Amino acid sequence: MTYKSFKDQIISSLRAHFSEETDIFIQPFQHNNQIQIDGLTILEPDSNISPTIYLNQYYGDYQKGTPIEEIESRILRYYHSHNTTQRFDASFFTDFEKVRPRIAYKLVHFERNKELLEEIPYVPFLDLAIVFYCLVQQEPYQNGMILIRKEHLSYWGVDADSLLPLAQENTPSLLPFSCNSLADLLLPALDDSSLEACELSRESLESDAVPMYVISNRQRQNGAASLLYQEDLKRLAEKLGGSFYVLPSSVHEVIAIPANVAKDAQSLAKVVKEINLAEVPPEEVLSDCVYLFDRDSGVLSIC
Repeated sequence: MTYKSFKDQIISSLRAHFSEETDIFIQPFQHNNQIQIDGLTILEPDSNISPTIYLNQYYGDYQKGTPIEEIESRILRYYHSHNTTQRFDASFFTDFEKVRPRIAYKLVHFERNKELLEEIPYVPFLDLAIVFYCLVQQEPYQNGMILIRKEHLSYWGVDADSLLPLAQENTPSLLPFSCNSLADLLLPALDDSSLEACELSRESLESDAVPMYVISNRQRQNGAASLLYQEDLKRLAEKLGGSFYVLPSSVHEVIAIPANVAKDAQSLAKVVKEINLAEVPPEEVLSDCVYLFDRDSGVLSIC
């Protein structure tokens, strides 16, 4: 079945589960790094918002042998578990005073998002760009995001230069800094039925010649922006006893490695590029560069 036939089949099958007044449609969404993904929307009567269900991954599962009936069941389960009967009140977004305390920032790759950056305010940062969004905290849509575009600034009568100071104040509070050793993150996933095996795993992870620390925010959402939390990075350098390399594993998190135990930056960059190609979804890739946070200067730079 071609991808087009797959999409037609999904829409046709879903219509049998909803009333005639339900609007079911597919539209393309432009994601990070100019990646276009098809989103399925099921908009029931008296509702003005619906979870977007991205179909590209489901089609990949179909190509790997998952029956179309199972995929339809998965889509329905996802929709019903994420849908809400509440209406979303977007009127707050017209009032900048209500938007002001919710303005936050995230990081995207500069070159890979050039077309998008023509439409939105941004601040260059290394090989990246700082972009701004409104973090929705209205129940049940917490941690939803509305990307701030140039037309929004015109409507509010706000200058683009005012966004960075607001985001610098808001983001660390809305999305607090998080740093965990790789061992701390992996061990909870181990089967705790065997205490001996768990202890052996802990010893193996903690005795690794190259200790790794995962930097993000507590929500694990666009956590690479934690690289802009300079005071937190300074405290981390103090904790590690020196400068550290930063490996951008995705837009959601990065990995810190103490510089005194790591390989040279060129070897690390090769690892980052290979992982980005093989393991990270294209829309979540942040950069192929390796960065260094210098403990003495407190500056993050490209190696």
